[in-house]
Amino acid sequence: MLVFRPRVTGLSHVPKSGPVVLAANHLSFSDHIFMTLFVPRSLYFVGKAERLGRRGLRGRLSGLFFRSVGMIPVRRDGGRGGVAALELSRELLDRGLAVGIHPEGTRSPDGRLYRGHTGAAWLSLATGAPVVPCGLVGTDQVQGPGRLLLRRARFEVHFGQPLSPERYAGREELSLTRHRFTEEIMRGIRDLTGQELVLRFAVKGQAIEAGRAGTVRAAAPAGEPR
Repeated sequence: MLVFRPRVTGLSHVPKSGPVVLAANHLSFSDHIFMTLFVPRSLYFVGKAERLGRRGLRGRLSGLFFRSVGMIPVRRDGGRGGVAALELSRELLDRGLAVGIHPEGTRSPDGRLYRGHTGAAWLSLATGAPVVPCGLVGTDQVQGPGRLLLRRARFEVHFGQPLSPERYAGREELSLTRHRFTEEIMRGIRDLTGQELVLRFAVKGQAIEAGRAGTVRAAAPAGEPR
């Protein structure tokens, strides 16, 4: 990691023990790897189940690596797979562990911050775990969409103030509550990255298509996080 000269701030906001959800923007395939390396405790991350089932030597080595960093497999079928991943994440939080998630659900196709899905909020509301926003800046320059090799480039990882679900006590089961808490989480990420916030969901596969076309633009520098 020293070769990339990363800038990491706000690690004191990550609780040293107890359940916590780390919610980060998603610019690069390696985002969860960078977070796992810098968070000073074990971090379990939701990821594509396909990464664990690839064939050949490279596929087996890849699967072994993702298991070693605590990846929670999710089948992106829009239904049971996602629910199963959230239930497993909830079990881990109930055991006092840390879970990471990208609320956007897929990588940004253009460097902007897209609308968040409600999984992170649901986990927090269901378990009482705080949500720590995480802002990643420049990781798409280290490994852009569709690229296997890492490039030498500086990047930043910023952790923000924990967001407590306590303010929503008594309203945890309401859909409106999950959406409002999700909006709060996404604003927390935006404040750390300086990204433009887009009010629509990112589409799976668009980031790779944009990378191949050379139209991905880097997120704006964050400045000093709040």
